[in-house]
Amino acid sequence: MMPNPKPEQRVLHAFTSEQWSGRPAKDGGNIFVGSAIIGAVLCLVLMIFVPGLRSGGAFTLFTAAFAVLFTVLAIKGKASAERKFLAALTATLNDTIVGLTGNIEHRLSAQQFRALIENGAPLPLPVNGVPGLELQAIREKPAVQLRNAAGKRADNVAQATRIVITATPPDYGITSFDHLLAAAVEADGSNGGGVP
Repeated sequence: MMPNPKPEQRVLHAFTSEQWSGRPAKDGGNIFVGSAIIGAVLCLVLMIFVPGLRSGGAFTLFTAAFAVLFTVLAIKGKASAERKFLAALTATLNDTIVGLTGNIEHRLSAQQFRALIENGAPLPLPVNGVPGLELQAIREKPAVQLRNAAGKRADNVAQATRIVITATPPDYGITSFDHLLAAAVEADGSNGGGVP
């Protein structure tokens, strides 16, 4: 009786939640508070030159407007940077997928790649109709959870995500990832470019 073939796993790409979190507005509250403090200081300085800012209502309105504007701009900037990062990573990953499977239909859109990251479920990638490859996003929990002075868990710990490809050799004797890929290339070449 032949032993069950062992899956092999390789990391294709890795990134942190600082590069892409999927939630660019998650720090919106902190940004707003920080912006409000900066806005209040700025308003106090401007009061010297602009008498209209010397009332409590004008001070509050200026501080709130400054905080809202700065927060919106910061979140939009973060969202734009995350979209560009995800698009570039998707394009790179698609090149790898097509190279492994030889099938352009397996390419992922940015939305499909995002769903892959968020749900963590493996995505099968047949090679010439033969199952054995799976693409998966694995989110790693930080080894140490930082805690603030009050003992609450800090939410700003960077989280790593690895995009991995797993190869499970078929039962008929192929025993490594390299052999599986070589068999796919050989099968493609023996067809004479599609001629049976």
